[in-house]
Amino acid sequence: MEKLYSPRTIEEKWQRAWLSPEYYSVFKFKNDGRPTFIIDTPPPFTSGELHMGHAYWSVINDTIARYKRMKGFDVLLPQGWDTQGLPTELKVQYKWKIPKDNRELFRSKCIEWTKIMIEKMKEGMIKLGYRPDWEQFEYKTMDREYWRAVQYSLILMFEKGLIYKKEFPVHWCSKCGTALAQAETGYIQRKGKLYYIKFRMDNGYILIGTTRPELLNACVAIAVNPKDERYKNIIGKEVEVPIFGQKVRILQDENVDPKFGTGIVMICTYGDEQDIKWQQRYNLPIIKAIDEEGRMINAKEYNGLKIEEARERIAKDLRDLGFLEKEEEILHNVLAHTERSDCMTPIEFLIKDQWFLKSKELKDMVKEEAERMQWIPKYMKQRLIDWINNIEWDWVISRQRVFGTPIPFWYCRNCGFIIPPKKEDLPVDTTKDKPPINYCPNCNSEDISGTSDVCDCWIDSSITPLIITGFFKNKEIFNKAYPVDVRQQGHDIIRTWLYYTVLRCRILTNNGPFKSVVINGHILGPDGSRMSKSKGNVIMPEEGISKYGADSLRQALLLLTLGSDFPFRWEPVKYGKSFLQKLWSSVRFASQFINDKIEINYENLSDIDKWILSRLRNVIKIVSEAMENYQFHIAVDALQQFYWHDFCDQYIEAVKPRLYNSKNQDDFNTARAVIYKVIWVFIRMFAPICPHITEEIYHRIFKEYEKFISINIAPYPTMNEIPELDGDNGEKVIKIIAKLRTKKVERRVSLSSPIKYAVVKDRKEMLDAYRRNEWLIKEVLHIEKIDFLEGEPSLELE
Repeated sequence: MEKLYSPRTIEEKWQRAWLSPEYYSVFKFKNDGRPTFIIDTPPPFTSGELHMGHAYWSVINDTIARYKRMKGFDVLLPQGWDTQGLPTELKVQYKWKIPKDNRELFRSKCIEWTKIMIEKMKEGMIKLGYRPDWEQFEYKTMDREYWRAVQYSLILMFEKGLIYKKEFPVHWCSKCGTALAQAETGYIQRKGKLYYIKFRMDNGYILIGTTRPELLNACVAIAVNPKDERYKNIIGKEVEVPIFGQKVRILQDENVDPKFGTGIVMICTYGDEQDIKWQQRYNLPIIKAIDEEGRMINAKEYNGLKIEEARERIAKDLRDLGFLEKEEEILHNVLAHTERSDCMTPIEFLIKDQWFLKSKELKDMVKEEAERMQWIPKYMKQRLIDWINNIEWDWVISRQRVFGTPIPFWYCRNCGFIIPPKKEDLPVDTTKDKPPINYCPNCNSEDISGTSDVCDCWIDSSITPLIITGFFKNKEIFNKAYPVDVRQQGHDIIRTWLYYTVLRCRILTNNGPFKSVVINGHILGPDGSRMSKSKGNVIMPEEGISKYGADSLRQALLLLTLGSDFPFRWEPVKYGKSFLQKLWSSVRFASQFINDKIEINYENLSDIDKWILSRLRNVIKIVSEAMENYQFHIAVDALQQFYWHDFCDQYIEAVKPRLYNSKNQDDFNTARAVIYKVIWVFIRMFAPICPHITEEIYHRIFKEYEKFISINIAPYPTMNEIPELDGDNGEKVIKIIAKLRTKKVERRVSLSSPIKYAVVKDRKEMLDAYRRNEWLIKEVLHIEKIDFLEGEPSLELE
């Protein structure tokens, strides 16, 4: 073996090998009667860039899959691609200059772009050692077969009475030009102003504090809290809205916050979600104030202005007309399109004709499933529960885009009756395909229309457990494989991917989709904030792989505690590289003594043999329990500590005299057998974590004797492989050797230099162990004579 371990050469070699037909049987889901283990993996959006978050979950999933294969399971590790996102449309529209007008051309260019992006990301995933069953279970949400599954699922939900079409105020992103689901939005802090505006009433005025004077044209009522003593005398009266002049009534409602502004609020259609509730509660008129592009409408001379421009112009005019008493700088929460970090545009509420899935009435059902699942970490369950409790609207499933799964329904323009396609005709595109009937069954109208809307991306990705288990085409596998064993994902998509998947799969199957869910945190920039190109704190996986190797990066990522966010640091990656070199060097040393497989004769074990094997047995227990509970940080730390410190630093140094200058052949063979056992057990435990170096060591040293095509299908070690041994005396010997070695260092005597005489004082039970191993202690430390004396523990060298 070479002296220096070369990650790049060896990792590329095995990545190619694992993708070859020769090794496919190792990673293939066989459906051969063995117990199955199914992993529902995140289908990443096809941005073309594999960031550190992708690397993190890829490594976690790959580690779980490799571990479960070695435990004897028929593992299904699929990988899909979430292809039909808005960012792809924006790239094609603005980078490739393809207009949306020709839907077919635009869609074909989006597919072309996506295929290029997938290849880039796939290459990066392979460089991490990630090996899903690409051959059988790689899916793309833009494929027609996937369209068929999505549309089929929507038809089943329609048949259950859960799909409807309605004009309703929806969350609208003016930058992205589409409706959004509630789960795609969130609050961000923004600097703003609180404008105190005078509204004429009788012979005086009332003062209202608002952050949105640009919505005065859509003011349809005023509200105060009924418990607010200041305003009891104005309830029921009318006021005049400044500039626009409409008369509106003053209502009382308990949801008004008396502490905000002056305690009086405008009800506008629509400034926020509360306005929607008030409008419906009091059957108030609706005035549209903002269009799809974020420009003012029905606003007199302010028509066509962007929202920010209108706010400034109206504030100035209020000031000039004497209606603006004062302005205050504030920091307030603004509802924005937070699901896309490159958007963050404030949300408007527009009246739009949209398609909905009834979800508000199913909150308790999703909670039931949340309670049934095992959560790792446990506290993540509360995040889903909190989100479910906050749901106020049904799920808007339609999007005003082109590159997406078409909404599979026609409708009657006369009465609104919804017409689904025949299931055997799927997939359909209702913008060009003819409806299955020529007239409306409800009103006999022939005015039947399709829809140009496409599905929300989460409609696509929320059926991944059904896609991978064969719900839509292979019920035999589905009945065996569903629900899947584990869903692994980030905490940022608990309220989207996790919630929507539980909702949809439970509706479609009457059973929840997962037995357990493993939640990872975010890899932050070194400065502790989310990685962002604008901040210059982005670290890509490729950088770590090229410098230190994939196995080094895998160790560092798996050392993170699941669920928590961590700033990325290079130190654990560097340590991982050093550890791999230590492993390589130790195997290189051991290889000269491994030319056959020798079984351990446990009657011939020395005290230090018993010690290292007892330590190994304990590590098997710790690591196995950690892996079963997805506590990878515990497993990696235990393996590193044992191998570097116990095996390399202590045992190998202590066993060298028996290998180079053994007293007899039995002792020599015992030492060789113990080294074989420790390394063979260790690399099998380490293989799911660092698959490249362990595969290389296995093929160089052990394959001749163990006969498996790959270490990935060798059995994972169990405690039954090593009998329970008393390692106490061996530990005493190891400790005294370490202390004498430290004494030599303190005396500035090289470890290989001979020492004529040493005095070791200690308790009798300690001395018994030392005397029994006197020859070994002398040989390891190059001491000619040692006197062992009872007394307070001390060491002397001469």
